[in-house]
This record gives sequence, C-alpha cells and structure tokens, in this order.
Amino acid sequence: MSAAPGAETSVAPSKDALNLVNRLTGQAWMAGLFALVFLFPILGNVISRLTRKHGWWLNDYDALICGAHSVGLGQSPYSLNPVCDGIRPAPFVYAPQVGAVLAPLVNGLGFSGARLVYLIPLLPALGLLVWFALKYTLPKAPFWLRLMTFAAINGSVLACGNIGLVLHALVLLTALNLKRTRPLFVVAVIVGAMVKPVFLTYLIVLLMEERPLGLRVRDFAISAALGLAAVAWLMLDAGPFGAQWHAILNAIVIQQQPGIGLFSYTSLIGFPAASPVAQVLYLPFALLIAASGLVLAEWSGFNARERVVLGLGVAQLLNPRLMDYDLFVLTPAIVLVVMQARAFGPRAFTWASWAFVGVLVFAVVINAVGGPHVNDAVKRAPIAVFVYCGLLVYVAVLTFQRHQVEIKALVKDPKALFAKAA
Repeated sequence: MSAAPGAETSVAPSKDALNLVNRLTGQAWMAGLFALVFLFPILGNVISRLTRKHGWWLNDYDALICGAHSVGLGQSPYSLNPVCDGIRPAPFVYAPQVGAVLAPLVNGLGFSGARLVYLIPLLPALGLLVWFALKYTLPKAPFWLRLMTFAAINGSVLACGNIGLVLHALVLLTALNLKRTRPLFVVAVIVGAMVKPVFLTYLIVLLMEERPLGLRVRDFAISAALGLAAVAWLMLDAGPFGAQWHAILNAIVIQQQPGIGLFSYTSLIGFPAASPVAQVLYLPFALLIAASGLVLAEWSGFNARERVVLGLGVAQLLNPRLMDYDLFVLTPAIVLVVMQARAFGPRAFTWASWAFVGVLVFAVVINAVGGPHVNDAVKRAPIAVFVYCGLLVYVAVLTFQRHQVEIKALVKDPKALFAKAA
C-alpha cells in the first residue's frame, strides 16, 4: 500500500561506521570526549613523560648526535650500549657518512646545544605532519576518521625526536605542490634515503600522479636509479666502520626492531627480516600493494591532489619496516581508501568502515585497559597496519572488478595504456 501524498516516508538509518561516528561527534562536548579517547594513546605518553621526574625526550636524536660525536673523534659510533655524557642515546644505526656530516654541529655546539638547535626543524616538522594528517584539505576524507587513526600510533613518536619525522616533513613539503616541485621532491626523497633507505618507497608517488604515463614511468625510472645509486654508495663506501655498521643494522634494525609493517608479521611467524623467507615474501607483498594503489589512482576518479595523497600513503605501506612515526603520512590516504568503498554500495562501505573503525577502537581498548604486558604482547599498530593493507587491497579489487574489461584490454595493449594517459 503506497503512502498518502505528502506523507513522510521513513528512511532506514545507515549501518556504516561513519554514521555512528557522526552521531558521536554531533555536539561539541561529545566531539571533545571523542577526540580525547582516540588521542589518549599519544597524549597519555606525553603526559607521563612530562610528569615523571626522570622522563626523557629526544633519545632517538641522542643516538644520532652521540654517534656523530664518535665519528668526529675518529672512533666507531657503533655500540649496543652507547654512552655520551649528559644524554641517553639509543644505538646509532645510521651510515658513518651521516655521522660525519653532523659531527661539526655536535663538536661545535656540544650535546645540549645540538639538542636545542634540533628543535628548530623538529617542532615545525611535527606541526606539518599533524596538520597534514588531520587538516589537509580533502573533502572526501572526514576529519573524525582521520583523527581516529592516532589511536594506533605509539605516543613515544612525539618524544623520541627521530630524524625520520623531519625527513618525512621535508618530503611532504615538496610533495604538496608536486607539479611545481617534482625535482625537489626527488631530491628530498634521495636525501631521506641516504639516512633511511626505505624512503625510496616514496618514489611510487611519481607513478600515481595525474600525468601522461610515459612521463611518469620515465621520471620514476630515473629517480629510482639515482636513489639506488646513492644508497649503494653509502653501503659500499662506508670506510673503516662499514663492517660494524652492517653488523649493527642486522642486530638492531633487522633483528630487534622489525617495525610494524610486513617484517613484523614475518618475525611473528618465525622469519625475521634478515631471513630469505621474509625477503622473498616482500616481493609479492610490494607488488600487491603497489598494484592496488595504481588501480585506485587510475580508476577511482581521484583528482590530482588525492592521487598524490594516495601515493604518499601507499609509500608507507610499501615500507616493510614501517615505524610509528611513519603513520602520520598514511592517515589521509587510508581514509580516502575507506571512503572510496562508498562507490560500491552500502554493503561494501559498511564492511570497510567497520573494519577501519573496529581496529582503532580495539587499539584504544588495548592501550587503556591492557597494561604494559598486554601492550607488549598485542601490538596495536601492526594490527592496524595489517587492516589498512587489507582495506587497500579490498577496495582495489572492487575497482578492478568494475573496470576489469578496460584494465585487461589496456594490459594486453601497452600502447593503448600509454595513450590513455596522454
């Protein structure tokens, strides 16, 4: 029986997680409480360091300047238990050349002076990364979903002072207007890779731009060759400390700190990052993530800005040794991916949104009630990153299914593929 003219018809409420999030943030006091809940894993760590009598900041940066000081003295910077007066360094894991570059700064200003000077780039870098994660203009990426991702980030990222934060900000600064700053972007990526070789994954952005495909492939190939050559030079021309550097890389970077990406999963099942199994598994993993990103970039209707943001996020997922301080750059991209599931109907978006929200609610609960032993055993960040990878692949598969005739035709005829982007 049809409704009478003018009568209101009831509409079933949406079952997706975004609808719930919007209801929970509909009033100012509720929004404030919501933000506090999902920011608490970070804020709690900061508050703890501020209130503890012996709370320490910048320990990762201490490692850098302690190692640089040793290199400046002609001594090996590599020790599992480094000691430098007045600071608390973690082990130095960077190339000897990095220490040599920083040695004049440390020897000229001392440890205290070098720490103070470092705040000049560090604080703006943190501001830029947080702004990009939460406020960079992306109408398709709701603020509250972006804020929720902070629940998976270890609070120590704001206190450790890792040089990766500054390097990410440098790359990000050159990526936001990529059409004008592409050469600077490549330089920033290569500079970052000379400190942290995994920064080379950022070059995937060049393949995901809104440009003729031939130009994208050309620029990617040239940039990758330059980046790999720079990293190879570091490895092969490390001087008398080269062997010790490689040894500590294996002991710390590979064995003790596999990160929160692929290598954390392989380590969990008994294959550390140095194992042939882990390294062999990286190739299909990287191909799957890269292909998923490229499918979304080409066939999701993303504009030029969104494609760059997606590329920046895919670059993080391609990093097999992803760390918490890398997640700021991933936030807008993964929210774009979740929201893209809307294009495939309510069912797809409901599944994607609840997978995303569910893992972040889980992160909050584990952080709040788990205690230190549970938090050590149940790593919320690797679990979240695993779900992020799954969401990327899931939405890419849906996109492929919708455009499979076109995609298969283009793959069979590469000339047509290049013509499409021309």
